[in-house]
Amino acid sequence: MQVEALMNLVQLRKQGESRAIIISATGTGKTYLSAFDVRQYKPNRMLYIAQQEQILKKARESYQKVLRCTDAELGLFSGTSKEHDRKYVFATVQTMSRPEILAQFSKNDFDYILIDEVHHTAADSYKRIIDYFTPDFMLGMTATPERTDGANIFELFGNNVAYEIRLQKALEEDMLCPFHYYGVGEYIKEAPDGKFMGQQVSANSMTDKDRTEFSRWLEQLTDPNRVRYIIDKIQIYSEAGTDVRGLVFCSRRDEAKRLSAMFNEQVNQQAERPYRTKAITGENSQAERDEAVKQLENGELDYIFTVDLFNEGVDIPHINQIVMLRQTQSSIIFTQQLGRGLRKASGKDSVVVIDFIGNYANNYLIPIALYGNTGDRDVARKNLQRESIGISSISFDKIARERVLASLDTADLSDMKLLSKQYQQMRYELGRIPMLMDFAHRDASLVFTLASKNNDYLSFVVSREKSLSRGKHASASYVEQLEPVSNAQSGVLKMLTATQLRGLRPHESLILAVLCGLDWHHIDADCSDDAAALFESFSAQHSLSLPDLQTLLSALFPYADKSIQQCDSAFSTLGYSYFTSANRTRFGNTSLVYMHDDGSYVLTQECESMLQHSTFRTFFTDTIEASLFNALALSREARKRRVTPDHGFIYGEKYSLADVMQLCAWKDEQIPQNVGGYKLDTDTNSLPIFIKYEASQYGDRFLNPEEIEWFSKNNRSLRSPEFKWMLDGTEHASEWRNRHFIPIFIRRKVEEKEKSYYYVGSAVAVNDAHESVNIADDGTQSKVVISTLKLIKPVDPELYRHLTGNAAF
Repeated sequence: MQVEALMNLVQLRKQGESRAIIISATGTGKTYLSAFDVRQYKPNRMLYIAQQEQILKKARESYQKVLRCTDAELGLFSGTSKEHDRKYVFATVQTMSRPEILAQFSKNDFDYILIDEVHHTAADSYKRIIDYFTPDFMLGMTATPERTDGANIFELFGNNVAYEIRLQKALEEDMLCPFHYYGVGEYIKEAPDGKFMGQQVSANSMTDKDRTEFSRWLEQLTDPNRVRYIIDKIQIYSEAGTDVRGLVFCSRRDEAKRLSAMFNEQVNQQAERPYRTKAITGENSQAERDEAVKQLENGELDYIFTVDLFNEGVDIPHINQIVMLRQTQSSIIFTQQLGRGLRKASGKDSVVVIDFIGNYANNYLIPIALYGNTGDRDVARKNLQRESIGISSISFDKIARERVLASLDTADLSDMKLLSKQYQQMRYELGRIPMLMDFAHRDASLVFTLASKNNDYLSFVVSREKSLSRGKHASASYVEQLEPVSNAQSGVLKMLTATQLRGLRPHESLILAVLCGLDWHHIDADCSDDAAALFESFSAQHSLSLPDLQTLLSALFPYADKSIQQCDSAFSTLGYSYFTSANRTRFGNTSLVYMHDDGSYVLTQECESMLQHSTFRTFFTDTIEASLFNALALSREARKRRVTPDHGFIYGEKYSLADVMQLCAWKDEQIPQNVGGYKLDTDTNSLPIFIKYEASQYGDRFLNPEEIEWFSKNNRSLRSPEFKWMLDGTEHASEWRNRHFIPIFIRRKVEEKEKSYYYVGSAVAVNDAHESVNIADDGTQSKVVISTLKLIKPVDPELYRHLTGNAAF
């Protein structure tokens, strides 16, 4: 990590850049990295800025080791030390930012300035320092560049990100101390009033009702039974034979003080003595804070109880336990607090994290903080099944898991405010309009969520750029760089977003990538030279035949359905003949490919003309690349899970009715009302079945993980076409499977407003089919057929519980 970052810094300076920023998770060696860069830069004088004097002292020690300089060359400049005339000056921002102090220095006194915890630079104190000095080079460092107030710190450093390594990658690369995370159910069952959660409400501003509610809540938080419960859980999850050095994060100062006092009355059974703890909050002096940290490091304290005081700006390497007794209101703060224990230290093998999870609406932020995906709650749910990140372990007890899952069910990760923050952060970092491929490399779960919010990504960008040009932290809009697009061009982008961007079928995007001459290495940076050469050879022809497409799919997407029907369906989609009249109009009514006289396909003249438009081409190709990126990710994940796609469908993935019609390779798109709960397509011998679990007029239900009791539409009999087709030749199972494809899709009751269904597999048998009468809620009676659908393999326990709310048996 350090070698690459140092090389990048050298390269940036060669290019004439005078500022840069390093984004590196807490504990990954940012301070040593900066010291090595100072050593290779050889400044005449250097200024190191940080908030805490303790951090400056630690940094000074690290620099002396790397630079091998004398004590006389290193100076501490703070409220207690005035060594401002040294070669290497380590100053607190509070001292250096004072106007009378700045006036003591000339603007070019330092040719290298380093600012630690650079996400604070939007503050006036930092700005005064940055605006005053004119160094030859300025470096900023932070673990969490995201800000909740919308300020742009990247522009202060020329949008030059010299290196970036986030928590998840740092853990996977063994750069941090591994952790064992335990999510446990909180003792308090009811979530307290959000007014008092994680914020200090002045007693003077409280009404009588507020004081009563606060007093009641504080009594719950410091209930002796809760204290006993917390201690019991801590003792269960603490590592045997290891002396605890822990931080306990509380929701309020009052809670921290009372809990600390109550802990000190309890016995630490592992140490066979009373607990030794202190409550340290913003009310304590710096000397008191430093003394408490020293005592914790030396093993004289078991825990420090605090609120948000130790989120950053303090270095306590020997912390081996983090206890979270507060609601997770921000994934950024969660990561900061988790990071307090991740610094490696001698004699420390791992850190235990015990997170007490209550009935909070924001619990969905926990898997987002742990695993790093922010745009898709189903991805977050699946991540909960992962029990490790690198060699770190993650587990939830039953109650905590249920609370997190319940929060995910109600979370709206497509909320415009949340998406705007994601867009803004990436825009600030890059110093330009971020493209979908930028998000794909950072967090692929955001790609479709962002683009689909306004039906296509270009429309989303235009809306966000107009928004960002207003408000407190308004910035220049990039809208002027974007040429207006026509209705037809906008329609094409909508079509690609709706039908291709999730990467469920790579065929169409692969065809367009070849015909548009895109760079496969840009789409798949890890591809082999042979794969890239094959793609380039077809791209050079400017045309593509059906056999060519099959060859490319075999090389690049070996799990994809390469049947003639599937490939023909892809070409007809791009020719727009597949769509209904309404969707052809919605998607711009412009075919993108047509069949040449030799049977190969080429771009239409209309498409060629549209691609001359720079803005359209930029977003058109970006959407295609992001679609293929997602398709590759889906394919690799399926291989990792050892899941073989069935006619292109991947077990456990979600599909809309429109997705299903395409992947079934139907010749013509159907109006959703004409499909209803199922529809037979005899051309493809497919009959997809859509089940709204416990949310329809029918009694469709799992009998067990392998069998589903299924009700036909009203007024059906065993002589109806679909049942004559389904029951034909059922006595010859292998032959029947070759002639019948019955994929089963299920939507959860809690997700009935959504348009997608989970694919649970295909039916390999239809048993016990018999006619019956269905009685609707209004008492109406209709003839139906009830049968048992047997799946090719049982639904796994996790998905079964997710769909039904019940454990598999």
